[in-house]
Amino acid sequence: MEKQESAHVLVAGSGLAGLATAVWLAEAGHRVTLVEKRGRLGGRTISFEVPGVEGHVDNGQHLFAGCYDALLRYVDTIGTRDQLVWDAPPFAIRTGPDQLLTLRAPTWLPGVLRRTVGLSWMFWPPIPLRERPAALRTWARIVRAALRPTPELDDLTVDRWFRRIGAPESLRALVLDQFVIGLLNEKTERVSASMFVQTLHWIGKRAMSGNTRAGDAVWPRVSLHDLFVAPAARYLSARGGEIVVGTGVTDLEITDDTLTGVHLSDGRVVEVDAAVLAVPPWSLTTLLDRGRLGQYDHFAPVRKIEPAPISSVYVWLDRPLRMRRLAENLRDTTIEWVFDTTGMHGVETNAGHCYSLAVSASWEVVHLPNAEFAAAALRSLAEHYPEVAHAEVLRTHVIHQPQATFSAQPGFDELRLPQRTPVDGLFLAGDWTDTGMPSTMESAAESAVRAVDRVRELFTRRAAKAQVADQL
Repeated sequence: MEKQESAHVLVAGSGLAGLATAVWLAEAGHRVTLVEKRGRLGGRTISFEVPGVEGHVDNGQHLFAGCYDALLRYVDTIGTRDQLVWDAPPFAIRTGPDQLLTLRAPTWLPGVLRRTVGLSWMFWPPIPLRERPAALRTWARIVRAALRPTPELDDLTVDRWFRRIGAPESLRALVLDQFVIGLLNEKTERVSASMFVQTLHWIGKRAMSGNTRAGDAVWPRVSLHDLFVAPAARYLSARGGEIVVGTGVTDLEITDDTLTGVHLSDGRVVEVDAAVLAVPPWSLTTLLDRGRLGQYDHFAPVRKIEPAPISSVYVWLDRPLRMRRLAENLRDTTIEWVFDTTGMHGVETNAGHCYSLAVSASWEVVHLPNAEFAAAALRSLAEHYPEVAHAEVLRTHVIHQPQATFSAQPGFDELRLPQRTPVDGLFLAGDWTDTGMPSTMESAAESAVRAVDRVRELFTRRAAKAQVADQL
């Protein structure tokens, strides 16, 4: 990045969007203050300690893809790209014991062709022969819609759209519905068809731009704390950044629609040249209710954004399961995904072999007591992996996240706010802002890219204005 004249920018919120914003502003030479109302950094990308387990455990298994350009740029900046494991696209569906639908093409094939062959079974899946022509027509209509997304799809749920284009129930049950849930963390009867199509569009666009690994899975070898958080804190500290935890933003100083200062919960008023609110929508709503921002109608749509849950349980066994892939998608059980966490990290500890079991859009289980959810998860595991019957469960750890992502229901496109706001010097970042992407780590990082660009434009404009004033 081209360095701008040093200016003071406050970033509120230390989730991935806030960390990336602060890091890239510091990289550009600005004086950065990062504030976080919680007692630790990381937002939703956090790690914690579990008794009897070495190191940190994440709040559920996180996956990102080879098309996550902004996120890969972020780990490049903070120096942790070498802590990533690249894998084939994560399309492996387990329909029962020893029944795994997946396809690995020969390694001697060129990369693009190898990945195309690896996905080909999804377009000719093991469903009744009489329904396969309808399945092919469905895929053709999905691809056509993804090539040219239309705003009208934001009026429909995915469920209604699938019915409209004639998607056979067998294809939906085996592939499509879980594909949607995995991408968007929401049920097909709740999520916008527009968001589904837009997601396919930007994945395809990045693949067509020359990224032959756009659809690959990328797994962290280390905890999210070690991958995203601690290196960012070191990066900021090395460049003179200030990190304040346990203190949040309570209000803003605004004069003539220009930001001049930020009120913090510890009583301080910090003078700034600009600020970026990298907070989730429900936190921004609180600020609207209690502060000066509430007088701006521009922010009103954020009040309508709703969250969607994810539930996970870590299971440590005294032996490994016979998994063929690092991630396998289950059918007809409570648990939807099994992630081989130990296999991703490449190290088995004394705590045992670790698996992360996850349920996306976990409306049915998010309110279950931990013991009840863990028991259901273990039953799901036993249904698909017979060796569980002979394994000893060393420990389990349940994580319910009621506000894991935003819920992209029909009409959601109109609720997303741009990074620039009506207040001069105030910007927004976060996966929920207008990035055109689903609620992912990539959307968070992309929002940081756009917020930093808007900050740079602000200072360029102010510098040009000051130069003109000096010449008068």
